[in-house]
Amino acid sequence: MAHLPMVEPNDEPVELKAVFEQLRQTRGRVPGMYRTLAHQPAVLTAHRAYFHAALDTGVLPRAFKEQVAFKVARLRGTAYCTGSHRSYALKHGVSAEQLDAIDRGDYSGLDARGVAAMELAEAMVGSRKGVADDVFAGLKKQFASNEIVELVSLVGIMELACSLAEVFGLDAD
Repeated sequence: MAHLPMVEPNDEPVELKAVFEQLRQTRGRVPGMYRTLAHQPAVLTAHRAYFHAALDTGVLPRAFKEQVAFKVARLRGTAYCTGSHRSYALKHGVSAEQLDAIDRGDYSGLDARGVAAMELAEAMVGSRKGVADDVFAGLKKQFASNEIVELVSLVGIMELACSLAEVFGLDAD
């Protein structure tokens, strides 16, 4: 159960109109996370801008990034983020079977780029000491520098989103 009330559609702050419209366009709705963060418009605006840059735009395909986001959510065990990113992954063409395999750590259906991305997610979520050199070397074999920045940024913002969802007590939308 959510620890804070969510800002309802009829109470959306005027200064967040553009942010909420962008969410409706990219997500089809305004998720509970953003309705909670709306109590502090500057935080919501900054969070959304970072998330938009890491997930909605960039050079890597959205379906690929949703697989990574889903993996982070599962590693963190966050029902809110897992439900959201499972739904978005399915919407962007990832099959339920692919997501189930990723959840189990079975990466046999992924190409080398997919495996490297999942290993990055595991390393970042599983360690507070950074990513091992061999994991980073694997990334560099598969991805250009801008793609690595995009992946690391995505895993990082997903970690933050999972933490916020846990602290705010958000249930899956």
